[in-house]
Amino acid sequence: MDKIIFFSSVLGLAETFPIRPAKEVVPKWAYVARQDYIKNKDKKEMHVYKCPGIFDTFGTGYIISAWHDLELETDGLKFRMTIPDNKLNELLEKETVQEQTWNAAITKFIPKPPWAVKSILKINTPWHVIAPKGVKFLMVPLPYPDEFSFQSCIGILDPGVSSELNVQGYWNNNSPGIHTIKAGTPLAQIIPITEKTYDFIVRDMNDQDKKWIEKRKYLNFFGFILNRSKIKEAYERMIK
Repeated sequence: MDKIIFFSSVLGLAETFPIRPAKEVVPKWAYVARQDYIKNKDKKEMHVYKCPGIFDTFGTGYIISAWHDLELETDGLKFRMTIPDNKLNELLEKETVQEQTWNAAITKFIPKPPWAVKSILKINTPWHVIAPKGVKFLMVPLPYPDEFSFQSCIGILDPGVSSELNVQGYWNNNSPGIHTIKAGTPLAQIIPITEKTYDFIVRDMNDQDKKWIEKRKYLNFFGFILNRSKIKEAYERMIK
C-alpha cells in the first residue's frame, strides 16, 4: 500500500466537508502578510512571510474540519451542547460530541490553559484513516490560527491501533451566551510521521472499509483490556 486513504462512514461527507491538504487551509492573516511582503520587499528587512518555520507548517499534513454545526454554552467547568438533529448520532452510531468532564480520570490530570473551560470537548467524526505500514500521525492544534476559541489537544494517532479520527480539545471562550462551531470549521491538523511523500485519497466508505469497521467493533471490545497487538495484526493484514 502506497497511499494514505481517508474514508467517511457517513455518505456524502467526503464531498461536503472533506479532509483537506493543509496548504488549502491557510489562515487569513498569512495572505495579508504575503501582500505586505510583496509591497515592501525592496526594504530588505526581515519579514514573517519568509519564515520557513511558520509558513512551511501551513503546507504540511491535512486538516480535519467540523462535520456538522455545534452550539455550546459553558459555565467555565462544563458544557451544554446542541447539535442540529439527533439523526447525526444515529448516522455515527454514537454521540457526535462528548464532554470529558473536568474531574474524570481521563481529564483531571491533563494540564489545561488557565483561561480554558475545565472539561475537555471531544468531537467524534465519521472519518477513518488507512496508511502504509509504520506511518503514524501527529495531531496538533491549527498553527497560528485567526481564531482561538477551539484548540485541539496534541497526540499521536497510530491507525494500526485506532483508525478513527476524533478531535479532543480545549474551549478557550468563556464569555456568556451561545457559541457556534459551524460545519466546515477547521479543528485540527494531522501530520504524517514519515519523510516519504504519499498520495492521498478522500472518499466515502467502500465495502472493504465497511468490513474493517465491523471487524474493529469486535477487536475493540472482546477483552476487559484493549488488546492493541491483535488490532495491529488485523490492520497490517488488511493493508498488505
